[in-house]
Amino acid sequence: MRKTVGTLLGKSVAQAVKLRGKSGGQAMPGLVVETLVPGYLGMMLRQLPEGVAIITGTNGKTTTTKMVVELLRANGKRVLTNATGSNLTRGIISSVSQQATKTGRLPFDVAVFELDEAYAYQFTQVMRPRYVLGLNASRDQLDRFGEVDMVAKLIGDTMLAATDRIIANADDKRLSAIAATSETAVIYFGVTPDLLQYFPRDDELVAVDAPTPVLQAADVPLAIELLSFNDAHATYRMGKEQVKATLQVTGQHNFQNAAGALALVHAMLPDATLEQLMTQLGEVKPAFGRGQAFRLKNGTELQLNLVKNPASFRQGLASYVRPHTSVMIAVNDRVADSRDVSWLWDIDFTSLQSAQVAFTTGTRAADIALRLQYDDVATQAIESNLEHALQALCKQSGDKVVFATYTAMLKLHALLGKQAGKTL
Repeated sequence: MRKTVGTLLGKSVAQAVKLRGKSGGQAMPGLVVETLVPGYLGMMLRQLPEGVAIITGTNGKTTTTKMVVELLRANGKRVLTNATGSNLTRGIISSVSQQATKTGRLPFDVAVFELDEAYAYQFTQVMRPRYVLGLNASRDQLDRFGEVDMVAKLIGDTMLAATDRIIANADDKRLSAIAATSETAVIYFGVTPDLLQYFPRDDELVAVDAPTPVLQAADVPLAIELLSFNDAHATYRMGKEQVKATLQVTGQHNFQNAAGALALVHAMLPDATLEQLMTQLGEVKPAFGRGQAFRLKNGTELQLNLVKNPASFRQGLASYVRPHTSVMIAVNDRVADSRDVSWLWDIDFTSLQSAQVAFTTGTRAADIALRLQYDDVATQAIESNLEHALQALCKQSGDKVVFATYTAMLKLHALLGKQAGKTL
């Protein structure tokens, strides 16, 4: 009865939010259900015959979750997930209530959730996950998490809650060290040593002498290792088997995220071959606002990229900036972005010297323009209004790339739905 009541309540609140005609509000049904029907989430998830898998880490959660979900579905699994990216407990409750039947039944085999680092461990107290994938730990929102050691501890506590298997990044020294203390079986993924320069660890971003990772992916059994990448093509190894893949998901960081996704799916589907999974991986498209491309009405292409900390911004600059590219940087300082934008000073922007920074925009448009000036990067214009800046950018010739913090990305994505001819 309580499952039915909670589900109907969640669906009703979601419908009310929709009727208001405003975007957002994905977590509101979860807040109401969490308050009025305590224990709802655990009751619901215990119906799943194959349990729950969690994906957490500082960067890459949404894209990696999308990869895992689509690979599992391609192999016949009915997967419950939080596709909107609302990754706090209330967002999970909202997703569950919306995808359940009116009687409170979940017609799924397994759940795969991306979870915010600070909330993931709280989730494990409600429902112990069978699998936990720890992607990486780096400095993020200092006003929420503090320094990187605290981030690693939050992710590590979640990893240690796994009952069946931990999947850990062998090249992240903090996470691999925590995983090594677990009595639960661990699978490691990583990149070949020659590629480590393309995937800098947090200590390297701030010029701290970082020790060698505790483990290398090639040293552990059943690991997925990224051997090479070029443009959209990559080669992975599992044991003695090497397979090539061509990805639609963009950005060099996503070759590493794909290794984590493959390691998790291989743990969940041990009979699936690496070649089979690679073919299916090539069908996965970019996640919402994460390297997503739009064809504008004037025939040019615009790529929208979420950036939220030094690590993600550095990877975005390395992946998407080309000579003569028109660049716009949108930085907000709302709660979901981080009020503290001092992290902008930990990024090397010199690669933008050969590009054209058309606009800086958002609530901190002037701040990012000043930061760019210190790296001898000229800005064409400062326009704090996101809509005005986007309209002006779309009128320019040539392809464009936009780097945006979270709330700026959401606003720009909505605006691009009107400005763009289609999503690529």
